[in-house]
Amino acid sequence: MIKLKQPHLESRLRNVFWANARCRAAYEYFGEVITFDTAYLTNKYDMAFTPFVGVNHHGQSMLLGCALLSNEDTETFTWLFKRSFTQAQ
Repeated sequence: MIKLKQPHLESRLRNVFWANARCRAAYEYFGEVITFDTAYLTNKYDMAFTPFVGVNHHGQSMLLGCALLSNEDTETFTWLFKRSFTQAQ
């Protein structure tokens, strides 16, 4: 599932959230504690890659979803948290 935020006035992609069916199923089982790191990596477009990671019952890290964010302001995080996993179910 890909969630897109409204494009910028210049028709530039601003933010994307991605979680496929396997990630959404893992979130259902192991979504009690989630970590995310916006400082992980940026690309040539200055968009932060933001992985959402959980831990399964074997203590292994599992990718639950990820996002590309154009900035790290309150509006962007509000959009991300309201629309990512709450609508991915």
